[in-house]
Amino acid sequence: MSQSSYVDSMTPTRLPGQVRAWASSNSALVAMLLLFAFFGLTSQTFLLPNNIFNIFRQMSVVAVLGIGMTLVILIGGIDLSVGSSLFMAAGISALLLRDGSTAPVAILVGLVAATLVGLLNGLLVEGAGISPVIATLGTLIGARGLALVLMDNAQIRVTDPFFDTIAVTRTPGIEALNIPGIPLIAIIVFVLYIITALLMRHTIYGRMVYAIGGNQTAARLSGIPVKRIKILTYTLCGFYAGIAGMLIAASTGVISPNLGSGSEFYTIAAVVLGGTRLTGGIGRVEKTIIGAFILFMTLNWMTIRRIPTEWQQAATGLLVLAAILIDRLAQRGRAS
Repeated sequence: MSQSSYVDSMTPTRLPGQVRAWASSNSALVAMLLLFAFFGLTSQTFLLPNNIFNIFRQMSVVAVLGIGMTLVILIGGIDLSVGSSLFMAAGISALLLRDGSTAPVAILVGLVAATLVGLLNGLLVEGAGISPVIATLGTLIGARGLALVLMDNAQIRVTDPFFDTIAVTRTPGIEALNIPGIPLIAIIVFVLYIITALLMRHTIYGRMVYAIGGNQTAARLSGIPVKRIKILTYTLCGFYAGIAGMLIAASTGVISPNLGSGSEFYTIAAVVLGGTRLTGGIGRVEKTIIGAFILFMTLNWMTIRRIPTEWQQAATGLLVLAAILIDRLAQRGRAS
């Protein structure tokens, strides 16, 4: 038998295995496509361009929070304070704008405040040896409490041309097809994902993060400065929370006392749905945006179907549990 005929005869039998391997390594993408098709077939309005862009707008804040959360989970940690960091950044910026500061100054101070919360988390976890859950739960409460004191527990409006521009700017749409332009906020989110994905794939920092998450002891023995990298990662998570705070300040125009409350749980859900393993070491930042889209696409469809909020929350929990179960089963399959 010639070499070409041998290869041709083997291809059909190898193809199903290759497809299964691809589907296993891209389970989040497969789930997104299947759910997208199902929701489109069961709702007349789901596939409308305006609704799709509405999903992107709704998921933007959690998607940005998810970048930092993915990094922290990759090193084997967790950050429950991202919602409070977001709130603090947005609240401080709104206060400064109200008192006459320029937008660049207000944004810079807000970002610094959220980044400092992230730095504090890193120092508490790595410097003081406190459990990540306990440490970040403490900063969740503390950061929100401090922001509420500064805001006098009152609602603050964001009235600034720069923030208004971020909220309303879109790319040109296609009027003939009734397709609206892409919101600037969505573009900012995608740019952040591209930058962070490149950071994780092509820099020493990214390689060290995966090494620490895979085996912290081995990483330390190989000379990786584990403590410094973990503190830096928590600091970056705070920085991304600050960016999310700026985006939500622009998109809503109002900083209310409950802003960002509970967003940490939706963020963790998006990260898990994207395939990042909660034990650390395995996951991709770029897949977290797929997880965020799965989550908010599902919530959007349930809203269209007029499913009560409490059932939406229950479905979100089941979705996350299903993602974890599928990941565990895939691990066992690869091990066997």
